[in-house]
Amino acid sequence: MKLSTEAKVGSMSVIAFLLLAYMIVHLGNFTFGDKGYQVQAVFGQVNGLKQGNILRYAGVDVGQVKSVEVLPEGVKVTFVIRPGVKIPEGSIFRIGSDGLVGEKHINISPPNQSNGFLGPNAIVRGEDIVGLDQLIASSDRVLAEVHDLVKSLNEILGDDKVKAAMKETILNAKELTNNLNAMSASLARMAQNNEGDVHTMINNLSIMSGSLRDVAGRVDVMMAGVDNDGQTVRDLRETIQNIRSTSQRIEKMAAALDGVVTDPETVTNIKETLRNARSVSEKANKMLTKVDSISVKGGFEVLHDNNTGKYRSNADLRINTSPQDFAVIGVTGIGDGSKGNFQIGKGSEEFAGRVGVIESKVGMGVDTQLGKQLKLSLDVYDPNDVRVKLRTQYQLAPDTFLVGQTDNLNKSSEKNTYIGVRQTF
Repeated sequence: MKLSTEAKVGSMSVIAFLLLAYMIVHLGNFTFGDKGYQVQAVFGQVNGLKQGNILRYAGVDVGQVKSVEVLPEGVKVTFVIRPGVKIPEGSIFRIGSDGLVGEKHINISPPNQSNGFLGPNAIVRGEDIVGLDQLIASSDRVLAEVHDLVKSLNEILGDDKVKAAMKETILNAKELTNNLNAMSASLARMAQNNEGDVHTMINNLSIMSGSLRDVAGRVDVMMAGVDNDGQTVRDLRETIQNIRSTSQRIEKMAAALDGVVTDPETVTNIKETLRNARSVSEKANKMLTKVDSISVKGGFEVLHDNNTGKYRSNADLRINTSPQDFAVIGVTGIGDGSKGNFQIGKGSEEFAGRVGVIESKVGMGVDTQLGKQLKLSLDVYDPNDVRVKLRTQYQLAPDTFLVGQTDNLNKSSEKNTYIGVRQTF
């Protein structure tokens, strides 16, 4: 069926009215149900905030400004927050803008912790922002201070005495540079003229280092001989056994003759021989016991002080003369103010005490084993200026250890801490 012109015009009017109503409701943020709830914030200044500006929580639009009211203590801003949106207590309310000259808005930052949420008609304190006028005022103060500083510098540099002093300083620096150039030239000539002596000194150092290497090799050979499984100890053990066997044979021979010989002087000699043979045999037995229990263990370590960047090398020998008795001989700081160590001690692997010379000073120390891999040592030495050294040693492998050592533990100004590696052999 065909519509009349009036009907067409009326239909178009109704459609236009519906579109207008839709735009007003949705673009104007009108709602017909629950309109949300209000929250109030008091600011020192709002910097152009007005009714209708957006309210954002963590960057999300959650409401808008309903009203802006001036109070004696500041400016009260009332917001309308959308239904279902909860703002945690302790949130921070700030005034921001979209760009440098964009529209103002309220930005809400969530707190780190919160025990609840803001209820309807809650009142909070907004955080004031630094306005452009305040920044300009601050800039003016800074510029004024810079101007005063420049003025002071001009007054100082403009003084004739200061100018003369600066000129003299420059001349002195120039003269010093010339002297340094002359000295470097003299050193160069000295090095050139004494080049032969320098070569001779280097050759002597090379020969000396070779001799030291040979000595070190001989020391290694000696150490191998002193070792419990070395030839020297085996020879010594065999010699003592021969002495014991000989003394026993002599004792038997003297005992056999004791009942046969009747001469008093001869009898006296035989008895003296028996006593001597028995004494030699007993001493040989004691010596064999000591030789069997002697063992030598050497150690070398390199330590580093992270604060000073310096390295330290130490070496030592531990000579066990019995399961409970031992001696320690060593050197601390090889090649850099070397200090000697010689201590005798007594104890077991779990706990032992030492007394003697520690870093060239009289002292004493204790060693204790904490578990299977960790060892703790404490040394106290130098009676005239008491020093305490604490040392820990952790076993990484059968003959390799991680070492931590603190010197002068009781003197904070002289305390040094070293970390390094120890190798035993």
